[in-house]
Amino acid sequence: MKPLAILTVLCWMLAGVVFAQEPAQEAATPPAAPEVAPAAAEAKPDVEPPPAPETFDARVRRMLDEFDQRHEQRELEMASYAKAAGSEATLERLADPRKVEVELKDEEDREQTSQALAKEYNEQAQKIQASQQALQDFINKRRQRVDDLNKPTSNVDRQDLEIAAANLARQSGTEAQVHEINRRLADAARDEQVLPGKRAQAQQEAASAEEELAKLQAVQKSLEKESKAYSADATAAHENRLALADRLEFLAVSAQAEDVLDQGKKAVARVQHLSASPEVVDTLQTPNPRAKTDAKPAKTTTSSPAAGESVPEQAAPTAKE
Repeated sequence: MKPLAILTVLCWMLAGVVFAQEPAQEAATPPAAPEVAPAAAEAKPDVEPPPAPETFDARVRRMLDEFDQRHEQRELEMASYAKAAGSEATLERLADPRKVEVELKDEEDREQTSQALAKEYNEQAQKIQASQQALQDFINKRRQRVDDLNKPTSNVDRQDLEIAAANLARQSGTEAQVHEINRRLADAARDEQVLPGKRAQAQQEAASAEEELAKLQAVQKSLEKESKAYSADATAAHENRLALADRLEFLAVSAQAEDVLDQGKKAVARVQHLSASPEVVDTLQTPNPRAKTDAKPAKTTTSSPAAGESVPEQAAPTAKE
């Protein structure tokens, strides 16, 4: 019993040592730091600058190109209808209305596009009018400036001012007056040097503005002319639409009449009359035998009436008889 007890105590001691070491190892080994994903740098979206406004020339070119593309598609469609009508005569009646419908759409598109272009040219002409007014105001200012520069700065002659300054200088207490006269003389001398250049510059600016104004006026007239031309195109397209609508109505009514006529022709071509059967013909051609047997001739005795006796009249047979 003693060795067994010692062995049991030894096992308990070893177990205690093992359990004591495990927490120590866990404490010695630091927990692995969780992997922290590096924060993705927030990519700031590039702020795109606002698109530049479409210029007048770009708008007009875009509208014309888009219309040309639609018109080309409609031309291909009309060509397909014409080809189908030429390949088979029966399809011509069906192809003509479709072709007119496409033409009607094309004229409607042309009318709307022409109206839009007329508006664009008219608005551009109005913008030029504003620029013309600004140039005209500038020209008026420069002309007024030239007029002001041409005016004399003083009604007093320069020589008179010099004499007055010399006389006042001999007197006491006239220093302020002499200073004012000298200032006026200096201004006059400076004006004699500067005014010609200012006058020439103002005249040049006015002349340049007048040239620009003439160019703008010419461009404005061209824009107004184009606007009127597009308005005329829109009016012509509208008239064509009305005519095509009438043509389409005629084709629809004509096609309906042709359908009825075609049906009538087919009905007449298939006419089949009903004749009596041979039995009926034989029956009608055979004499009635009962009519022969039933017919009994009436026996009548004729005697000449005596003189003075009247012959009794026979009654007319009735409808039943």
